[in-house]
Amino acid sequence: MSGPVASYIALAKEDLAVATKLMPDHPRHAAFNIEQAAEKLLKAVLTAEGIHFPTSHHQLGALAALLPNSHVWRADLMAFDDFTSYATALRYPKPGGGMPADPEDAELKQGWSEVSALVDEIEDWCRDRMAKRP
Repeated sequence: MSGPVASYIALAKEDLAVATKLMPDHPRHAAFNIEQAAEKLLKAVLTAEGIHFPTSHHQLGALAALLPNSHVWRADLMAFDDFTSYATALRYPKPGGGMPADPEDAELKQGWSEVSALVDEIEDWCRDRMAKRP
């Protein structure tokens, strides 16, 4: 597999590796990388299906909703919407200038586990899907 789908998968794996390294000392940044990995897996599936999406769109639930209701990955990818807030809420000051709270360690590990559990399966599915496309 090559092209954008393979690149999305490779970048998702890199984001997960970075999240692993950042979790102990920089949990907000780890959360952002978890969100980025989830987003890239979503975009890999959408690309493999030939579904166009705005490149500036980062709402994970809205991206997953572009898949048909019966799609094999739709429910799993809809669950990634829980990570949408990791893209912004944890990376910018709160209204009034306060620092956002660090995400809970258990929450980060759960998010990392949920995303990383699907990487290889989605990669295999994308490879098969791309091989079947005309």
